[in-house]
Amino acid sequence: MTKNYIGLSNTLHDSALAIVGPDGRVRFAEATERYLQNKRSINCAPDFFGRAAALVEKYGDPGAELVVAESWSDRAPGLLERMLTGIRQEERKLVEVFGEIPDFMRTHISSREYLCTAQINAISQTGGTLRYELNQRPDAPYLRDLATRRYDHHLTHAAAACHTSPFREGVCAVLDALGEGTSSGCFTYRDGELRRIEDVPTTSTGSLGFFYTLVCVICGFGHLTGEEWKVMGLAAYGKPRKDFYDLFRSLIEVDGLTIRFAPDAELFPLFKKVHDIRRRHGESPFAAADLARAGQQVFTEVYFEFLNNLGKLGISDNLALGGGCVLNSSANGQVLEQTGFRRLHVFSAPGDDGNAVGAALLAYHEDHPGAGVAEPALQSPYLGSEMSADTLEKVRQFGPVKQQRLDFDEVCRRTAASLADGKLVGWVQGRAEFGPRALGNRSILADARYPDMKDKINARVKFREAFRPFAPSILDGYGPEYFVDYQDSPYMERTLRFRDEVKSTVPAVVHEDGTGRLQTVTAELNPRYHRLIEEFHRITGVPLVLNTSFNVMGKPIIQTVEDALSVFYTSGLDLLVIGDTVIEK
Repeated sequence: MTKNYIGLSNTLHDSALAIVGPDGRVRFAEATERYLQNKRSINCAPDFFGRAAALVEKYGDPGAELVVAESWSDRAPGLLERMLTGIRQEERKLVEVFGEIPDFMRTHISSREYLCTAQINAISQTGGTLRYELNQRPDAPYLRDLATRRYDHHLTHAAAACHTSPFREGVCAVLDALGEGTSSGCFTYRDGELRRIEDVPTTSTGSLGFFYTLVCVICGFGHLTGEEWKVMGLAAYGKPRKDFYDLFRSLIEVDGLTIRFAPDAELFPLFKKVHDIRRRHGESPFAAADLARAGQQVFTEVYFEFLNNLGKLGISDNLALGGGCVLNSSANGQVLEQTGFRRLHVFSAPGDDGNAVGAALLAYHEDHPGAGVAEPALQSPYLGSEMSADTLEKVRQFGPVKQQRLDFDEVCRRTAASLADGKLVGWVQGRAEFGPRALGNRSILADARYPDMKDKINARVKFREAFRPFAPSILDGYGPEYFVDYQDSPYMERTLRFRDEVKSTVPAVVHEDGTGRLQTVTAELNPRYHRLIEEFHRITGVPLVLNTSFNVMGKPIIQTVEDALSVFYTSGLDLLVIGDTVIEK
């Protein structure tokens, strides 16, 4: 019997649902935050009520058996309970020494305690809603239970990284804050088969993800609200401070393929020192720029040291990366330069949302061993929901007067001309991107030639800090003209250095340190976006546009026509394009 594979990423943050069909193709993938419009969807199950079963009906093969695949294994709750016990022992030690939990340890203790407790709850509540909703279908067989497979957390990260890659074989590193007994994992990949590298420890006392969380908090940003991006952006404004660097570096070390924190006897005093240099409430974010720079520097050093140690095993020149740490695009852009690897793949959703795809593909390949021998190809990131045609028709009927429905070539001509005139455009096409980046289907676009464009968008549309950079989307084939040591970056997953001679041409996408987190745009992956940038290139001679996600600060990327109109009419956007409909203010 044929099977639909339903992947559920059931981490307490960034939960997601994916559907893989009987043919092994990813048919749908979407983070829960998009549907709920609740950033990171903390403590929200991926099989959300009123949503999950409808998606299975829409994207799965009718009549096929269902296999549910989850992103934490059966042993995870027990491991997390043991971690909780250890954290509470730390609490007692601190109270014995200080009489209470001192301020400098509160975030470290409370964050880990909350993550463990909430993760246990997240695992326990997964799957029940989907089963209930499927049993409400008329004329459908009653499901006493769902066929459920639960996979090791880091294995699902590795599956998302490798099965979406263009590699037939390779090596995979997973680095995040919290897994099942360890914060890192290494795997080999060949012809669709993943194997854990056995001599890599399955337990660790350190975590590169938790280290970056600490840096995020010390800089005055919220880690659970997804503000690690701000550390990366702010780091470019910092000056080298040896004292900050030495302090951060003393917290964490790499030994082979093990990441360790300093021993508790040393760690507590170090946390006190770190706490004392934190950005205070009310201070400008720029007061933490030197901290951000030092934290980013230590992060990249540990990152590259770990990857170099993996490379020394001589397994492959092809590297796939997964886990939350891999969202650090500043580090990703230097991986090939700083390690011995020749090719790098980072999926559009390397964080925990991507584990929905990873779990579903693990289940598929478990049932179809050897299915990966066909010619591998890059996974399209356009796996999410489409805009409602019915709602868009109502907008045409009852909405604003200044709207037109045009053939797509004319849409591109009109939009490109508006961009070249300095207008800000909301651009919505086809299916939404899976992952945190807008890749030309749920984007806000602008002309990067205007020096004040970055400040204009931050102030009028995104309503966010002035130090936050914007990304260039560049036509494939033109990358080497604009970037030093150019690498394809289809998912906006790596940051590269602009060539000096073009920085003044596109100042709005050149960050303070001369870099840009680019997206390579191909006609194969996104023909409509490629066509628009081609038209913009024809008008201006510049083969790239400024691209940022279609949202305002603190909200997820838009999900519906109503979301798009809400942002359009409550911000400084000038033009909204949804499919072939163009709306002006």
